[in-house]
Amino acid sequence: MQEGDPGSRNLKAVVEYDGTRYAGFQLQPDLPTIQGELERALAEVTQEKSKVVGAGRTDAGVHARGQVIHFLTGWKRSVEELHRAFNAVLSRDIAIRELSVAAPDFHARFSAVTREYRYDILNQEVRSPLEARYAYHHEQPLDAQSMGEAAVCLVGSHDFASFGLPTQGDSTVRDMAEASCTREGHHILVDLEANGFLRHMVRAIVGTLLLVGRGILSSADFKEILEARDRSRAGPPAPAQGLCLVRVNY
Repeated sequence: MQEGDPGSRNLKAVVEYDGTRYAGFQLQPDLPTIQGELERALAEVTQEKSKVVGAGRTDAGVHARGQVIHFLTGWKRSVEELHRAFNAVLSRDIAIRELSVAAPDFHARFSAVTREYRYDILNQEVRSPLEARYAYHHEQPLDAQSMGEAAVCLVGSHDFASFGLPTQGDSTVRDMAEASCTREGHHILVDLEANGFLRHMVRAIVGTLLLVGRGILSSADFKEILEARDRSRAGPPAPAQGLCLVRVNY
């Protein structure tokens, strides 16, 4: 379906997925992607070709609990019926949590105000096979308090060039609304909320915070890395499986 087609509706969906076996959200030739699977399932149900647009282009192996998409469809039956049918034909590692009619000008990506990501670090000596798909196992002890103190400097409007590449255009400036790091038992949770994120930005931030947690960097060092606007100064990106797109706010 194309914008302006008579009888088409703009639908908004909240999508949850396990990104383990996918090469990210965005379509890629000859590779399994979340967008590709959503468009395949939608075409099977509606018998029409619709482009799915996502709020965030999650990387390969990254998960989502609250990804938001929109698409146009000429489906004449109820949204409730489409919701059931959509989930019935989707792969078992993807689910449509909510489906509703959106305003004609709603855009999953450009209408978003902020996006919330969580990175889960399993910080204990012994690995957990049951948690391996959704948390990064880091066996060395980490100081979560120091990591949290370092993360505070991320809040506000900053040039985040030290932590990623722009997804569109040349600007690497983003507005960070929240940045925290807390320990819950053996888990250390890094929560970030911003108006947008650079490519690999969350994983690079977490990778650098891990160096703070190990005592290799101080909070002051972390702030200097942010201000340097030099990707080579930051730590290596943390593995994908610990990252989840939790929520998109409009």
